[in-house]
Amino acid sequence: MRKGSDVIDKVVVTSDKGQKIQRILDLIFDHKRNQFLGFLVEEKGLFRDAKVIPLEEVLAIGSDAIIVKSKESVVKAHRVSAIKEILHQNIVLRGTRILTTEGLYLGGLVDLFFDEHSGLVEGYEVSGGVFADAYSGRSFVPAPEALIIGDDVAFVPPETAQMMEEQVGGIRGAVQATEDRLQESAQTANRRLQSASQNAGEQLQSSVEKVNRRLQSASQNAGEQLQNSVENVNRRLQSASQNAGEQLQAATDATSSRLQDLNRDAAASLTNNLVDPAEQKVYVIGKHVERDVLTPDGSVLLLEGQSVTLVDAEAAERLDILDELYRATGGSLTVNITRNLQAATESTSNRIRSATISSAANLRHSVNGLAAQAIQQVRGRRVLQTVRADDGLIIAASGQIVTESVLARAQIYGKQAELLNAAGLVATAVRSTTSDTWLETKVQLRQGASVAQENLNTFWQALKQKAEMLQRRSTRAMRKQRIELALGRPVTRVILDPEDNVILNVGELITHYAVRQAEEGGVLNILLSSVYIKEPEISDQELRAQEHGMAALSHHDNGRSQLEAKSITVN
Repeated sequence: MRKGSDVIDKVVVTSDKGQKIQRILDLIFDHKRNQFLGFLVEEKGLFRDAKVIPLEEVLAIGSDAIIVKSKESVVKAHRVSAIKEILHQNIVLRGTRILTTEGLYLGGLVDLFFDEHSGLVEGYEVSGGVFADAYSGRSFVPAPEALIIGDDVAFVPPETAQMMEEQVGGIRGAVQATEDRLQESAQTANRRLQSASQNAGEQLQSSVEKVNRRLQSASQNAGEQLQNSVENVNRRLQSASQNAGEQLQAATDATSSRLQDLNRDAAASLTNNLVDPAEQKVYVIGKHVERDVLTPDGSVLLLEGQSVTLVDAEAAERLDILDELYRATGGSLTVNITRNLQAATESTSNRIRSATISSAANLRHSVNGLAAQAIQQVRGRRVLQTVRADDGLIIAASGQIVTESVLARAQIYGKQAELLNAAGLVATAVRSTTSDTWLETKVQLRQGASVAQENLNTFWQALKQKAEMLQRRSTRAMRKQRIELALGRPVTRVILDPEDNVILNVGELITHYAVRQAEEGGVLNILLSSVYIKEPEISDQELRAQEHGMAALSHHDNGRSQLEAKSITVN
């Protein structure tokens, strides 16, 4: 339904070329047939005919423009006989007084409402009269089948006045019942949302605790294995140190080998528990090693900086050092933990989202169901303000009595709530309570999800720190044991610092000072990979050192001395 005054002065645009061709000056309708015929766009002059746009040429009536087919849609008035006859009568309806045939004054005609598709006039807006609104002074007169136009007055049948009377019996009770049902539905939906949020939070907490227990168990087992290995090695070293000569050397070599094996087994167990070996193999191919990778017999598999090939990865897998190669290429021990936690987080988030959507749908369904019941109660009630669709189409005019056609139009354009409000049936308290309840539920749900996410983030940070600490502890222990094994042994190649200064020459003994110099120069891995691990042959003359050690009983030099490394023959 459109209001006549809303269309006046709108621009006319063609759909074929998008041209602005005219503006609407007035409306043309046949009061005898209660039918809107078209628009007047150019008035009649002395030497020209009036120009009009018949309703059938109109494609759309928008909020800003009238769309017609083309420029040919604008025709001269005499070419349309029905329009020609109306213009010839020159009847001006604005201001015409409308009375019933029984003499009841309904008001002065101000505007009209028409269906933009069929052209049927649905009613008139009048000023004054017995049904005038106290605020605006206007009322809506339903269009009769025919409007009888006199010289000064237009007449309508008495039934028109009866159609303008508001039928409100029993509505207030219906509204109160509707309020109670709507409030009850909102509370039920709120409880469901709270329950869904609580269940989702408990599921998330359970998932996090389960992952935490598994990781703690894996970390604890690996730590215990490493600790047990170190303790066993220490006991064996203490026992072996009581022997002398070849027995001490043999025990030391055997213990060192066993220590390396146990350390490697502990590190391998931790790595394989956290990252699948198949994933390790795929990861290392194409990566560069960050340190030398040695085989179990002490030979070099890959030097620092070398790229890992498929052959290298398969060789490491055969030698059971794939985990060491994985760590040497920067492999993360927490990658699977991250993936599992992300999966648990996503799963829980999806459950929360699903529960929210389901509960929201239930709430909307309940509200819509109650609104559908309430909308039937608005029939026969007077609309207090104009209800429009989004495109400006009038659903119900101010002062109009709600009929079946009005209800159908409100349903088509989704404006039932606006119609209820315009008729005064939706109490502000009910709308406010429902809105507040829904807002409070969303806030509670959002806060619950936020707390759960914060707890998960805190747990994940602690988990990462624990895994990194364990990894650093294992790396430090292995490096310390390699240094202890190397001290006092000769090197098999020249050890240079980054400025090519000689730290140790071939055959010179590894000292604590040499270890510090190599570590400061970033070549400690090279030093530890160049240790001569075979037993050297020492003559009886060389068995007795020419210089005293700083801790020897015969050494008296204020407790300080420099140990000069002596070259020995390495066979």
